[in-house]
Amino acid sequence: MVIDLTKNNSTAAIKNIDEDLALSYYSKLGLDHSSPSQENMSDSDWLIRYCHFNQEDRRLMNISYRMTAGVSIGRASQKFLSKYMYEAEKKILNEKKDLDTIIKEEISEYSKYQSHNEEDRIQHEDTKNYLTDMIRITVKAIEQIGLGDESASERYCSHKFKELVLPKIGRIDYEDNKNKFIELKTKHRSKRKSDTKAGFSWIKGYLPKAPDVNHVKQCAFYWKATGKTPNLLYVNQDSYNLFTPDTCELLTPEYMDFLIQGDLIKAKIRQNLVYLCKGNPFEMAKLIAPPDFSGFMWKDIQEEYVRKAASLWDNV
Repeated sequence: MVIDLTKNNSTAAIKNIDEDLALSYYSKLGLDHSSPSQENMSDSDWLIRYCHFNQEDRRLMNISYRMTAGVSIGRASQKFLSKYMYEAEKKILNEKKDLDTIIKEEISEYSKYQSHNEEDRIQHEDTKNYLTDMIRITVKAIEQIGLGDESASERYCSHKFKELVLPKIGRIDYEDNKNKFIELKTKHRSKRKSDTKAGFSWIKGYLPKAPDVNHVKQCAFYWKATGKTPNLLYVNQDSYNLFTPDTCELLTPEYMDFLIQGDLIKAKIRQNLVYLCKGNPFEMAKLIAPPDFSGFMWKDIQEEYVRKAASLWDNV
């Protein structure tokens, strides 16, 4: 059952909010838009990364081999398949190359990645062994979906909800010029302890039988902003799974609208925090519990940034 979250004024704004004042508070934080990736974060991680940290902090924080590999797979397939590529608002005719050349260039780019510890280095080197396979499988899957002759990648789309002072912006992996888009997610193999001589073995990236709800939320926003039909594609080193509204009820308009309403409530609560605390992240931290700094989101982050993040709660 899908519950209508708009009943009983559950998405009502703080009464008589001064939009110009709210925008000035966001400006103090360096924020001029929201995004699906921001809203998929917990409130505490969002507070740290987008209110306490600045853009330079976010840029210098460690990333992982998974993120770098996903970028390489997406970029290579886009270069081969898309007629147009977007750089911000600029639409550029793609310079077509054969797939082998593109893969060679992308492997070279992926090899430049600087691992931040031994575990990350091992995973990075292993992923390089099957990166070519994942690029080819991604190309095959997207060709079978079909995007037509006017396909484009990396276009920004936006939507302004009337209840919010900031617009929400996202970037589309692939789309045609008519009625569909594709969101790509890559699944990489990982290590597990074993009784082998090496002490570990490899587990193939898992292709889900149902999509991750956070990925559906991304698709829901793109659907809302463009009116196009979502295609959510998962790829690993051997195969792929594709979810569409015809095969997955989570991608139907009714359920996506339900998710949008839930994210809208979440965004409004954050807007209320920014407004009531006048854009002061230390005051906002008094109303939000800190994250688990031993958890997945923080395990690869440099100690200096973990300390800086934790300092938000020093005076609670």
